[in-house]
Amino acid sequence: MVEPDSQVTELAGELQRVLSKVFSVLRRGDTNKGTAGELTLAQLSILLTLLDQGPIRMTELAARERVRTPTTTVAIRRLEKLGLVKRSRDPSDLRAVLVEVTPRGLVQHRESLAARRADLADRLANLSTEDLETLAKALAPLERLAVQNEPAQPAHAKSE
Repeated sequence: MVEPDSQVTELAGELQRVLSKVFSVLRRGDTNKGTAGELTLAQLSILLTLLDQGPIRMTELAARERVRTPTTTVAIRRLEKLGLVKRSRDPSDLRAVLVEVTPRGLVQHRESLAARRADLADRLANLSTEDLETLAKALAPLERLAVQNEPAQPAHAKSE
């Protein structure tokens, strides 16, 4: 592996600092509108993974979310109590548990995501045209950065 030069290391530090601030803003949402009934970013991420992959095992979900299985189990219990996901036995291995999004979970995911997107759009509207163009150009490399080292899609996950 090639050792990053000081410019790359400095950029990594600045990017981490700025993304942490942006993530914090996204996590809080619009405090003026309230977030009653809103899903957390972690819950949204889990639902999105389940929507993308279809029913998957808890261990696979944990790997995709890059957390430990017990952490995923706690999150799934909360989502299950809200009626947003359901668990079932894997027919190919009755010891394993599959998790999938319920119709209610799909609706809640869409509504929560729409509210957060509207808040972000309001914030973006305050930026200059030049800043918006710069952000648009940064999306592709940020996306490539985000998908580096993604776990491979399991053979029995949906490929649609």
